[in-house]
Amino acid sequence: MTPSTPTPSSSTSLDAAGAICSSLCAAHCAATALAPALLTAAGLGTLLGHSFEWGATAVAVALGVVALVVGRNSHRSRWVVAALALGVTGLAAGRLLEMADVHGVGTALSVVAGLSLATGHIGGIVLTRRNRQQAREAVAHQAS
Repeated sequence: MTPSTPTPSSSTSLDAAGAICSSLCAAHCAATALAPALLTAAGLGTLLGHSFEWGATAVAVALGVVALVVGRNSHRSRWVVAALALGVTGLAAGRLLEMADVHGVGTALSVVAGLSLATGHIGGIVLTRRNRQQAREAVAHQAS
């Protein structure tokens, strides 16, 4: 690997963190839409605030963009890149729709976007592991 090429382990770690964050994002969006009173009663009302929402969206978008670039270089899968790109775009659009008081559509879009990001990250993990296994097999075959 060249110095600018990400290592499979860094790509897998990034995708693992992204999969966890994206799954939490989708669960958060669903919970804030379906049970805001329960979150407030549980002392988690700050999860409903616009500052938290924008901060979480910024983190998810940044992680998604980094994973998109690193993953593209690591496993070169178009469908993973597409899932991450749709997730990033959907999260940003969902937040903007919610700010425009189109809450039902914005929330639904955010949930789907979070799931798209999680799918892309999990796909990245699977493909990176498969590529790593194929590389080991190629080395073993050359050695024999």
